[in-house]
Amino acid sequence: MFSIVTRSACKNAQRSILLVKTSPIKILSISNLNSSRSILTNRQYSSTTDSSNSSNSNTNQKTKKDSKPKIPLWARIKTASTFAIATTVVLGATGLAGLVIYLVVSEIVLPSGDTQVFNKAVGLIEKDEKCQELLNLEKGSRLKAYGESSDNKWTRNRPISSTRRMDKSGKEHLFMRFHVESPTKHGSVQLETIQADVLHPEYSYIYLDVPGEKRQYIINPPRPNLLGSRDQNTGFLGVKWGPKSS
Repeated sequence: MFSIVTRSACKNAQRSILLVKTSPIKILSISNLNSSRSILTNRQYSSTTDSSNSSNSNTNQKTKKDSKPKIPLWARIKTASTFAIATTVVLGATGLAGLVIYLVVSEIVLPSGDTQVFNKAVGLIEKDEKCQELLNLEKGSRLKAYGESSDNKWTRNRPISSTRRMDKSGKEHLFMRFHVESPTKHGSVQLETIQADVLHPEYSYIYLDVPGEKRQYIINPPRPNLLGSRDQNTGFLGVKWGPKSS
């Protein structure tokens, strides 16, 4: 009897040992299966989330592009015309300003301008003793100089009469006429300048005409080379004959 009990107990013990050995393997396999399932589920969820996010961003971009307001054609034409007009006005103003600066410099600042030529001629007349005598002008006194007189008594501005012409050599000639007046007498002045150099104009002549008096030249005009006249320093056929002068 004792031996039978012992055998059955041994069999039970062997079965329990087998259960203990096999159960952890089964438990580990089940847990691994569960973890792999959870990983697959998470990957599927993340891929689904990414695809949904990308689709949402694409739809948002499309909606933003579609939501931009379209500028009508008339508005574009209006903007272009406004820009063109503004550009034209700016360029026109710049050109006008340049023209004004050029006129101011050429007429007032430069010695060859009408204003500078007029002022210099009046100064030469005031300093000339013969002109002072003809106009009964005291030494050191100033003359009243002005342009052409007008029949209108209310006219204040009396512009100076001046003309510019080009000769065959390309030099510019300025012809000017104005009036001078002393407390007792009146006279008219005419002059000519040659604009060979803008900074240094050459005066061909300046003369004063006083009614009842002889014309007075402040600067004498150059004498023309008459036919038959020759330079004393040259001889026949342009050659000076005879011994050389020491």
